[in-house]
Amino acid sequence: MKAHVYTPEEHRTWARLFERQLNSRTRQIHPMFAEGIRILELESDRVPDLNRVNTILKHRTGFEGVLVIGHEDPRSFFPMLSERKFPIGNFIRSAGDLGYTPAPDVFHDLYGHLPFLVNDEYADFSEKFGRVAAQYLHEPELLRQFERLYWFTIEFALIRTPEGNKVFGAGIASSASEVEYALSDQPKVTPFDFEKIRHLEFKIDEFQKQLFLLESTAQLYDCLEDFDSGVKRQ
Repeated sequence: MKAHVYTPEEHRTWARLFERQLNSRTRQIHPMFAEGIRILELESDRVPDLNRVNTILKHRTGFEGVLVIGHEDPRSFFPMLSERKFPIGNFIRSAGDLGYTPAPDVFHDLYGHLPFLVNDEYADFSEKFGRVAAQYLHEPELLRQFERLYWFTIEFALIRTPEGNKVFGAGIASSASEVEYALSDQPKVTPFDFEKIRHLEFKIDEFQKQLFLLESTAQLYDCLEDFDSGVKRQ
C-alpha cells in the first residue's frame, strides 16, 4: 500500500498529540514505553517515516508496521501478529477531535503500539499470541475469547510497579485523557483474571469501565498456555 502523504496540518496534529502525551509517557506509563519511543527515535514534530521506524524495529525484535486502511479484522490481525507484523492506520485523526478516532490511526498504532514491540519479551509474547489465536480463525466464538484477552491486556491493562500502578495497555497509552481516566478512581480496577476476561464483553467507542491490574509482565506472558487450554476444553 502506498503511504499517505501527510499535509502540514496533519503533521501539526501529530505534533499536538505528541506534546499532549509528555506527562503520561514519562510518569504514568510502564517505563518500557518511553524506552521504546527513544529507541525508535519517534519524531515529535511530524508523522514519522514508517520505513525508517521499521528499520530500527526489525533490527531489534523482527517486528514491522504494515500500512492498512480501517480496523483490522481478527481473522487477519492475529495471523499478522504471528508473522511479527503490526497494522498501522494510513491516516491521522481530525485536528478538531484529538481525543477520538473512529478507527485506529497512525498515532494509536505507531505511537501507541510500536514502542512496546521494541521489548524482546513483549514482542515474543505478541507473536505467540498471534500463533495461538490463529488456530481458531474458523471458530468465531472461540476466537472471540482471544479478542477479549488482547483487549483487556495489550490494549487496556494496568500494571503494578514500585512507583505505583501504571498504564500497560497501548490503547490507553495513545490517549492522554484515557491515561488520566484509567489511573483515576473512576474505572473498576480488579486483579488480572483471565477466566473473567474470557467471557467479558467490551465496547470500543467509550472509556473502559472495567480494567484489570497485572502484578507483573510475567503474569501476562505466562498465562497464554493456560488460557488456550481452557479454550480447547470447550
